[in-house]
Amino acid sequence: MAKRFPILALIVPVLFLVFLAGCSDDDDSPTGPNTPMGRDPDNTSVVAIDRFSDAAANLMKRSENPGLPGPNAAIHFDQGAPFITTGLGPDGEEVRYYNFDVQSALPAPIYAFFRSGESSPVAGQLNVIDVIPGDAGYSDFWRVHKVTVPADYVVNSVSSFADIVAQGYTIEATTTIVNCPVVPDGSTANMRHGGGASALARGWYRDMVVKYFTFEEHALMTTGGGLVPISDISVTFNINPDQSGGGPASGFRTEAGTAQTHNVLQTLPGDVGYSPLWHVDVYDNMDFNAVYNWPSAELADFLATGVALVNCPVVSVGDRRAVNPDFAPVVSVDRFSDAAAHLFRRSDNPMLPAPNAPINFDAGAPFITRGLGPSGHSVQYYNLDVQPTSPAPIYVLFRTGETSPVASQLNIIDVIPGDAGYNDFWRVHKVTVPANYVANTLTGYDQIMAEGYAIEPTTTLVNCPVVPDGSTASLRYAGESNQLHRGWYEGFVVKYFTFEEHPLMTDPSGMVPLSEILVTFNINPDQTGGGPPSGFRTEMGTDQTHNVVQTLPGDASYSPLWDVDVYDNMDFDAVSDWSSAMSAMTLAEGVATVNCPVVTVAP
Repeated sequence: MAKRFPILALIVPVLFLVFLAGCSDDDDSPTGPNTPMGRDPDNTSVVAIDRFSDAAANLMKRSENPGLPGPNAAIHFDQGAPFITTGLGPDGEEVRYYNFDVQSALPAPIYAFFRSGESSPVAGQLNVIDVIPGDAGYSDFWRVHKVTVPADYVVNSVSSFADIVAQGYTIEATTTIVNCPVVPDGSTANMRHGGGASALARGWYRDMVVKYFTFEEHALMTTGGGLVPISDISVTFNINPDQSGGGPASGFRTEAGTAQTHNVLQTLPGDVGYSPLWHVDVYDNMDFNAVYNWPSAELADFLATGVALVNCPVVSVGDRRAVNPDFAPVVSVDRFSDAAAHLFRRSDNPMLPAPNAPINFDAGAPFITRGLGPSGHSVQYYNLDVQPTSPAPIYVLFRTGETSPVASQLNIIDVIPGDAGYNDFWRVHKVTVPANYVANTLTGYDQIMAEGYAIEPTTTLVNCPVVPDGSTASLRYAGESNQLHRGWYEGFVVKYFTFEEHPLMTDPSGMVPLSEILVTFNINPDQTGGGPPSGFRTEMGTDQTHNVVQTLPGDASYSPLWDVDVYDNMDFDAVSDWSSAMSAMTLAEGVATVNCPVVTVAP
């Protein structure tokens, strides 16, 4: 999903800190019998507030939902829907956020008072606003305006914007934004991310006291256009918006018997681009189970984008939730792209399967070859293209003190075909997780690193070619499983074969061990059109080549990663086993290292 609004990098200016210090507790300023005072907020009426009137509300109108609190009745935002929602963070964390309805990206002004030459707000002076919910121009988001007053200014002698103007005080707009929803007196919203005051703060509105919450989970500054920064959220409803009774009126879809939605936030407090003003996109509720973090949300079928801007400050961030791989999207794989392939490039052979199309490795050449074993037995092996000798890491999770991997946890990889460092051969890395770890909570290497879990490379190698979903390769030397296995790659399910015809370990330098194969082609490589494009030479009318492998599964030095030497096809008839192959005229040595697991050996 494309990013529609630039999000400014956020910092914490001094003015922001002192402003919040002044508005969070206005009753602690020093006073005494000789302290000059203006209007007394303790003995001033509190303005009536109605956030649910047709003039103030968008999603939460009392006219559409009579169960909402009455005009000026206290609102208790912790009581549950529709005021607080349990959603998901970008990595699948369980998060909670308040719902303060649609708000404008254009902040309203709030006025903080500073005596001339001072850098801290006037102690005891309430901040001043000039709009409340229902007024044109109101927003929960306020742009701080610094009002400079004389050194002898009397605290709270100004209690309205009109007074500021009448006194001719200098007003300076800052870049600081604060999230302070104005609410009826007595309202409660006790949760705050990272702690912080949850009590109502007081301000002035046209000579009356106004009450508001403050949310300080992240410092906010105006964008270049003077607007509130925006982040994204993807949501889905019980009934899709294009159906009768659908959209917000039907409520967010949740996991059965719980309040857990699959509404996914793009950012969290602490992320540089976080903002509590969310840009709302709506995805099809048919994708509910497949959405569990930000990458999976981006793959959903979106029914509407940019439907609203809502004020939803995050108030708690919990643990990352386990992901059900049965519902997770499968990553797209292309083994035949120029980035992934060497011998089997679609750009050279358009007949190769399309990107992410299933590959039938049993279909014959070029994917499976009939060759000869060291004693002349007919053997079959798959051709899985050139692979490097440096294995890629695969991460296997073990709970502390246990010797078996975490049951049901998928292994994790960090590269797929086409990525730098990919290899069909994987070096097993043991990841130690806590005793209470829940399977499939981790679905990517970055998450392992973020948690700081211990990682121990082993000497064990596995041959697990990553392939598109639905691919088949039915033959196995020892009759082991030929089904596709599942793993995790950056939060997506990845599919791969396993070949276990022989246990493999790294060599002393940590590389994949090699064995030898001697091959010959229909046209020798030094001739036009020769080498691999011409195909392996075969016995007349058959698929039997005279490619000879040095070792077979069970031999101590067997490896499916073959070091390829090419012999002259004039010697084809004379080559019948390893000994005779060694007597052939060699045209090239070490031309490639290819993954060719042996899957059958004739008696």
